Amino acid sequence: MDISFNDLKFIQQIGQTLNMEERIKLKLAILKIQEHYTFDEVLFWGRVEGVEKDYYIAMGIQYKGQYEFPLKKFYWSSNNYHFAELPKYNEEYASRADNLREPFTGQHEHIVFKTEEEINFEDSLDIPAQLPAKHFSELERLSYVVQQVEFNCASIPVGSYRLTPTHELIRKAFKGVKAELKNYQHFRVPTRKDKQDLIARDEALYREDFLDSLVDDTPNQQWSLQADSTQRNITLRNLIWPGYVTYNNDYTFGYAYFGDGIKNSDFEFLL
Repeated sequence: MDISFNDLKFIQQIGQTLNMEERIKLKLAILKIQEHYTFDEVLFWGRVEGVEKDYYIAMGIQYKGQYEFPLKKFYWSSNNYHFAELPKYNEEYASRADNLREPFTGQHEHIVFKTEEEINFEDSLDIPAQLPAKHFSELERLSYVVQQVEFNCASIPVGSYRLTPTHELIRKAFKGVKAELKNYQHFRVPTRKDKQDLIARDEALYREDFLDSLVDDTPNQQWSLQADSTQRNITLRNLIWPGYVTYNNDYTFGYAYFGDGIKNSDFEFLL
């Protein structure tokens, strides 16, 4: 799961944390999300750095009544700590957004991409079948980055969740795992057919590894697994999305993102 404020000591291992003012104001802001929505959990997801202001992200999760996988919704705020739901992004700009190297400005209304062609249709009957895409704002870019990090990186230890006979995902009493990549799986709807078949045949009810394994990620060198001298406090970092970390020990687990929102697209060429 995403990070609780009590687990920030694990994130300090990657040189990131929240100061006391941030913690207090974020706790209050997240409580307001819980008051207005019926999520089973609302947790702090991370911080995306901007030149002028940073963006804070929270995630609401609904387990009950959700078939096979919980509903996730993301909320954002800048330094005013007033959260609003992240909007959908214009998918026509996704490939261009994926390759951006410019830092976030911190101004959510900033236009990242403008419509390439402005057409006046008032005096013309030749209206194209597909209109030019609208402008792509920094808030849309933020939404894109959060969704990409969540899909590609969000991971949990094997044995931390189970599937019920009604196909709802619930937490288990977590007892830790060994520091091996095979002991981690993606916290998302399975995309691999073998995992989908496990769920379809109800065999996932008796398995702990019913979600997509990180071992199958390409390239698998994108994951950096580290443990302390006790081999109990473990962190798992992603090198394609620097700033992402999964952590766990014998009793707790979670994940968070503290980064600039820029993908390391050159990673595969450096191998």
